[in-house]
Amino acid sequence: MVMSKIITIAGQKGGTGKSITAVNLAASLALFEKNTLLIDCDPQGCSTRWCGIQGSDYNCDIASVLSGRAKVTDAIVKTQVNYLNMMPAGFNLFQAALKLAKNPGNEKILHLFLKDVEDKYEYIIIDSPSSYSFLSVMAMTAADWLLVCMSAHHNSVEDFHCLLRLVKYIRTTHNVPLKIAGLLFNRCETKEEIRSFIENQNLSDIKQMVYDAFIPEDDNIKRSIDLKIPVALHDIKSPAAEAYLSFAKEMHFFFN
Repeated sequence: MVMSKIITIAGQKGGTGKSITAVNLAASLALFEKNTLLIDCDPQGCSTRWCGIQGSDYNCDIASVLSGRAKVTDAIVKTQVNYLNMMPAGFNLFQAALKLAKNPGNEKILHLFLKDVEDKYEYIIIDSPSSYSFLSVMAMTAADWLLVCMSAHHNSVEDFHCLLRLVKYIRTTHNVPLKIAGLLFNRCETKEEIRSFIENQNLSDIKQMVYDAFIPEDDNIKRSIDLKIPVALHDIKSPAAEAYLSFAKEMHFFFN
């Protein structure tokens, strides 16, 4: 029986590349023929749109599941990438979250629902909102691992320490063994830029957690967003596509 590696993509500020990483990591894993499920836990629905999924493509979404109106399997749709399925989200997720947040125990609801499908996928990638909201905690509580997206231009040591406190809260409050899979730097041009950031922010103790792969600035990412496709489907030889494929290989090696 296959047991999923459930990975939530976290980034506590906008601009760290969280949603674009969720889409392109999931697509890259699928291109390596790994059965992958991408779950959008953000009411903005960026991952949903950037995978080319429109409202007319589905009858149920994650809000339907969390509200008890649909089964998990009913809310999963196919994407244009073989081996990649998706559970979409829209603004109605915000309304569902308001109701669920009234009971703190509901933060484990997605964790419980995923038991119905975790033996069907090798990877489940969860895109969480950039905040400390109910949905963020729910997305992290559902995961075994946390992938932290960072940017040398948008993050600071305080951001990372706040995230560590949230991880500790989730471990303690919900008794889940959430672990940090590593840190992925986005919008970087060189490894020296990353090293300088780590030194300037006094984060030398996290060096071993930083992936070798990093995602460069690349206009092809913006073009792929406009086209509503993963960057590898736009130009698989672009710097960003090659970086995401390299990262997917590195991460798969980490888990295996």
